Amino acid sequence: MAGIAHITPDLSLAGSAAEYCRLAVDACPNCMMMTNSAGRIVLANAEAERLFGYRRDELIGQTIELLLPERLRDGHLQRRAAFAHRPEARRLGDGRDLHGRRRDGSEFPIEIGLYPIRGEQGLLVLSIMTDIGERKRTDGLKDEFVSTVSHELRTPLTSIAGSLGLLAGGACGVLPEPASRLIRIAHNNSQRLVRLINDILDIEKIESGQIVFKFKRLDAQALIEQVIEANRGYADGFQVRVRLDATTAAAEVYADPDRLVQVITNLLSNAIKASPPGAEVVIAISEREQNVRLAIRDHGPGIPRDFRPRIFERFAQAEPGDARQKSGTGLGLSIVKQIVTRLGGTVGFEDAPGGGTVFYVVLPAWAQVAASAIDPEATLDTARILFCEDNLDAAFAMRYGLRQLGFATDFAHSSSDALARARAAAYDAILVDLDLPDGDGVGLVGALRAVPKTYNVPVVVMSADSSRERGFGLDASQLKILELMRKPVDIDRLAQILDRAIGRGANGRPQILHVDDDPDVLEIVAQALDATASVVSAATLEEARCALQLHRFDLAILDINLNGVSGLDLIPDLRSQKGMPIPIIVFSAHRAELKAKLSVDAQLAKSSAVSLENLLTAVHDRLLLRPRFAAKEAT
Repeated sequence: MAGIAHITPDLSLAGSAAEYCRLAVDACPNCMMMTNSAGRIVLANAEAERLFGYRRDELIGQTIELLLPERLRDGHLQRRAAFAHRPEARRLGDGRDLHGRRRDGSEFPIEIGLYPIRGEQGLLVLSIMTDIGERKRTDGLKDEFVSTVSHELRTPLTSIAGSLGLLAGGACGVLPEPASRLIRIAHNNSQRLVRLINDILDIEKIESGQIVFKFKRLDAQALIEQVIEANRGYADGFQVRVRLDATTAAAEVYADPDRLVQVITNLLSNAIKASPPGAEVVIAISEREQNVRLAIRDHGPGIPRDFRPRIFERFAQAEPGDARQKSGTGLGLSIVKQIVTRLGGTVGFEDAPGGGTVFYVVLPAWAQVAASAIDPEATLDTARILFCEDNLDAAFAMRYGLRQLGFATDFAHSSSDALARARAAAYDAILVDLDLPDGDGVGLVGALRAVPKTYNVPVVVMSADSSRERGFGLDASQLKILELMRKPVDIDRLAQILDRAIGRGANGRPQILHVDDDPDVLEIVAQALDATASVVSAATLEEARCALQLHRFDLAILDINLNGVSGLDLIPDLRSQKGMPIPIIVFSAHRAELKAKLSVDAQLAKSSAVSLENLLTAVHDRLLLRPRFAAKEAT
């Protein structure tokens, strides 16, 4: 057929699938790389060469940290080790932004997705990276434009609206009816423009994090009754009745009361405007599956089918069936969605039986929030952190980030809650947000220092308000505050601060790595040493190397035979942060002639109860030398 070129690729049947796959990867517009269990690059496509400025042969065999700024490499090593210990797919955009480093040393923001693949050679990780520098620049320009225009318009519009209001109210005497009608039209439209600008500024503040949410435990019914009473006059103006459903259940939520009132007020005013005169708007509260549902039912014409996908978008407005619905800015529902998302909930709508629409907000019940305060994945050998933060989303994000680096994080949502938890449980460190619903974070730290149990516990303070840093030095010194960090917090840097402060040095609780392929031996040794040290058990060399990335160890106990692999292969990795070898005890049923170059402090046979006693004695003797070892490292 004319106009069509027939191309037959020169591929063998046996290798065609692999070749097609290679061509597809190379043609992908996103940077794609694959790394092995050691973090070394084994595959890179053409976009990877373009993005980072290295040739493919220069990338293959290098660790992925080559492509990160030096300040991020140590933290990334820990994250990589944690990912290998618990690999799970992380889609592009689900994680936090990172920065890449090109061959010429320049840095740029990237978004990354990680996809673990199990193969014959062990764990492989496919990384898909995207340069988001242009997107960030565009978003910045857009936000700057919106902010400038909104602020520049707000002042003159407020003046215009005020002046028109005075004229409409007769401040300059009685105007002729035609002039009075024109003044009223101008005044109404100026008021609408003021509302529009206020809504734009609200969205801008929410998206930029400038609005601080003050979360607290709330009685949902009392709050709804308050909103109904506040809007009674507005409903009367439309000849619409508003009531609370008689079957409403008593329920408690965890939210910012002012922002939740703003959400319900917006949805209620929309329902009032949508309902015909003489109709009734009903608000119901129900509790379902540890969530509280606040539903507002109107008797309006419903939501047009073609408008439903866009209903929560900015400036989205359906064609109104009646003039009184034209006064909105088209931003109200967008603001509602933004606020509800920040409250950790969802908002939606559905057709009401018999006509009309039900808009609903679903928020976590207080009982669910309280139950989630204790980290369910904490283990006895995990460093335990108490995080005092009233924002549930921020708390969960911190827990997830620190969990990847070997920490367990419990929550306290108020100062009183934090003091109660600190008295009831032992924490290795405490993180305090300066803005708490029932007091100031500095006051909480003072209260913690007054309790003997928490007098010496490391405390890190954080705040989104940079102005709080001024004059903070004196308080920080007096209250022994380890560091003041600016939100959003750099998780890697925080982990390094905690790691140094938690006390894994010469005067802290010792950390021991025990590598053995026999689970019974691992359990017996861990129990025997529990009073002396924290024991991290590993059944394979891969698990041991992951543990070495997450913890600092004072001593290692090695089995020689690990399912055909020698535990002695781990010895080169058993070093302190400054590169000095840590004490090693070989505890194995297999006796081996050790090479002189291998730094082993003792070799014990595991054959009887006496062997366990000998091991405990050997561990105790080596740990007594820790202060001397620490002093030697410091010189």
